[in-house]
Parts: sequence; structure tokens; C-alpha cells
Amino acid sequence: MSEFAGLLRERIEVWNRGAERLPTGLSTERWTMLFRCLAQVRSDGIGPQLEGMTLSAQQRFRIVLRVRTELMIDQRIHWRGRWLVVRQVAVE
Repeated sequence: MSEFAGLLRERIEVWNRGAERLPTGLSTERWTMLFRCLAQVRSDGIGPQLEGMTLSAQQRFRIVLRVRTELMIDQRIHWRGRWLVVRQVAVE
């Protein structure tokens, strides 16, 4: 992975969803930041052009970062004012 170190130039934040109970007994959704790190962010095209069974036709991004065990599906990534949802994690 050291050959990719010079490519990790973008600062991202990874956020995790948690549930919080109110005094009334209702639960509410709360997002907390897990960590900040450097990453490479590049456009991966538009959904249907890449794969017929995509969840969305919105623009997709491929994000490369050093291996982190905390990173999981459905977490959010905050990058340059955009909120991205983690849909796949691959360790290479």
C-alpha cells in the first residue's frame, strides 16, 4: 500500500449512525464521526452505465484509503461538503 501513499490527498470524515433513546422512550437517529483520514477520491461514473442493478443513477465515487477495520457498509463519508454512503468495502 505504500505505493499509494502519494495519491491519498483528499481529507475525508467517516460517520456512523447510532440510535439514542429519548426520555419519552422514542429512539432518534444520531450520526457521530468515527475518524478523519486521507484518501483518494475519484469519479466512478454514473450508476446504470456501470451496472444494471444499481441502487441509484446518481454519480458514484471510488474512495481509496488505508485499511481501517471501522469502515462498514451504510456509513457516511463527508468529503468537500458532500455526503456519500458506503455501499461496498473491498480490501486489496
